Amino acid sequence: MQHEPKDDSSDSLLAPFLTARSESISDELLRAIIDEHADPIIKKILRSKLRVSLNGGGTQQNQDALEIAGDLRATIISTLRALRQNPNQTAIANFPDFVAIKTYSACADYFREKHPQRWRLKSLLRRRLRQNPRFALWQADDKRWYAGFSTRPETGAEAPAAAEAVTHTTDGKLSDAQIKSDQFLCVLFERSGRPIVFDEVVKITAETWHIDDPPVESIDTGGSERDYPFTSSEPRVDLALEQRLFFEQVWLEVCQLPVLQRAALLLNLRDSRDGGVISFLPFLGVASKEELARLLELPYADFQKVWNELPLDDSRIAQMFGITRQQVINLRKTARERLARRMRKLEEK
Repeated sequence: MQHEPKDDSSDSLLAPFLTARSESISDELLRAIIDEHADPIIKKILRSKLRVSLNGGGTQQNQDALEIAGDLRATIISTLRALRQNPNQTAIANFPDFVAIKTYSACADYFREKHPQRWRLKSLLRRRLRQNPRFALWQADDKRWYAGFSTRPETGAEAPAAAEAVTHTTDGKLSDAQIKSDQFLCVLFERSGRPIVFDEVVKITAETWHIDDPPVESIDTGGSERDYPFTSSEPRVDLALEQRLFFEQVWLEVCQLPVLQRAALLLNLRDSRDGGVISFLPFLGVASKEELARLLELPYADFQKVWNELPLDDSRIAQMFGITRQQVINLRKTARERLARRMRKLEEK
């Protein structure tokens, strides 16, 4: 989702509300925006992802969905009011996109909290598919994510996600979980003889390994995106759940950092399971590999070589930029402090 200065590219849907001459008119327009535009998107996604009715009663999951919907409305109303009061604040370039991403992210948080074992499994499998050069994970024309060998059996063609990869941990050895998952994936793909939808890989693995969390509705793919076509498609939302750092104002602030601060932060940035975050950005639609290379002022060929090694340790980053390891640590600390200050200022406006 792209955000731009408000006076240049605010969503035309929001323009009457943002420019209303009186508070009474703006409040009326705000209610209409929520009732006519935000609510249908929120309900559509929640019904599909949580499989609920959103009626007044029902199951605990239905009650949870109602609470999520209420929280989302409150957040969106607060954001829009702040946008109206602060002309210099970054704008919402596409309001349906904005609401959809907020709702998908709320669903992702809900599933991750309710089914932590399955989320950990899904993260492990995704990492192994991307890090082991024998495997590949790619999005096909049907918008679904597939997994298989890096050379597809049915065509002999190289899968889009295949590339040189580093499969070892920092001490040069694979963990037991990595070895177990790699062996299982090899057997699974050999028996299948063709690529498998990634969600099916997760389901089969969970059943085989007796992981007891209830099956989770996919947020890689699914009916909701086909039923309700937003420009920010499902791959963005699935990967967004790992890190929200690169959404909205924060990503804009990252781009304003000096280049060495950007490099120290982004090349080492890790999620809660020690996976590299920067590799999610092309799938999120935030920035392509070429754009990231330019942002880091690295030749694209050099950046491509380290892509599957991310996140990099401080010594490696220092070597790449001709500085010391301590300087890398200091640069990253400064970058984080600057981002924290900028975000606090934005929240106080």
